Amino acid sequence: MEALILVVIGVIALPILLLASRGGGEKGTGNGAARPRARFRRCPRCGSPIIDHGSYWECGWCGDYGQY
Repeated sequence: MEALILVVIGVIALPILLLASRGGGEKGTGNGAARPRARFRRCPRCGSPIIDHGSYWECGWCGDYGQY
């Protein structure tokens, strides 16, 4: 039963998280040019979202890290 509840929560939360990670558009800026969006990056080892520290990245799940 607990697994079913977790699956239902995941099905509901995943689209919301994906929409939130896309960020807002540049509508109404007045200049007509949209700013390019940053690429959503994932860890090459486990596929989890990474933490961007500027010149390097770190995976919060498996601990892998690297430089850009």
